[in-house]
Amino acid sequence: MPHVVLEGPITIDGVARTFAPFVARDQDLIIKAERFYREKDARAALVEMVVVEAGHTQKFFIQLSPRESGLTVRLEPLTDPEKTTGVRRALARLAHALCAASGASYGRSNIEEYLIR
Repeated sequence: MPHVVLEGPITIDGVARTFAPFVARDQDLIIKAERFYREKDARAALVEMVVVEAGHTQKFFIQLSPRESGLTVRLEPLTDPEKTTGVRRALARLAHALCAASGASYGRSNIEEYLIR
């Protein structure tokens, strides 16, 4: 399952305060982060995503899970999108936005080639 760990000063509550929807376009790829849903006790959060890749639309959630020193950002398993390049790039773009807003940095990831540095 594609994922990236964000390390440092980042929490679910911090993301809830700073989250801003975005749209990113790159040739035949459109990535939209639409809504942020926070679990009542901040054990997890979901970001509603839409990816349009060469005319094919996928809607799915990216899950944010707290860990000892940051957050794990991964595809929410129940929405299970096809793991295309566009979906991986959407995960990387959201991780980049979260790092930029919080000062966190990238930790372990299995989408290293898609991360924005």
